[in-house]
Amino acid sequence: MTATNLQFEQLTKGLTTKSDKIRALARHGVKTAEIARYLDIKYQHARNVLIEGGLHTASNSTVPTAAASPLADDKEKRSLWTEIGTNGAVVIPSGLLRQAGLAAGDRVYIGVTGDGLEFVSRTSALNRAQKIAEPYKKPGFSVVDDFLANRRKDWGEE
Repeated sequence: MTATNLQFEQLTKGLTTKSDKIRALARHGVKTAEIARYLDIKYQHARNVLIEGGLHTASNSTVPTAAASPLADDKEKRSLWTEIGTNGAVVIPSGLLRQAGLAAGDRVYIGVTGDGLEFVSRTSALNRAQKIAEPYKKPGFSVVDDFLANRRKDWGEE
């Protein structure tokens, strides 16, 4: 097994269908012909799956990578369509992650909203909490100092 095949195995780990594997590899910039060879399928099969998923480009039969995609230019896209894999995984393009101040491995809060799902970074969650608490903030008063003073008082009474 070549190094490329090992990389492809990592990119498709946990995916059970060939279609999911085709889409995952394409999202990582693998050429359609390479996908077909790796999965031992006909080129047309891989191409059809990519066309159906909106992932095939006519010019060179590859899906643009982050460096070559519109997500990397000054007018970065702030949204796009992606697909939920059979295992529930969602591939979020690096350009969108970068705009959100996120990187692979970061933890995010996912919540159900009236419109679907919302992903919130830790920084955004903290900012929201601070906005909620802002109206209750008293000038010159430290909630933390007050809390610690009360704890010290309670500990002294024990």
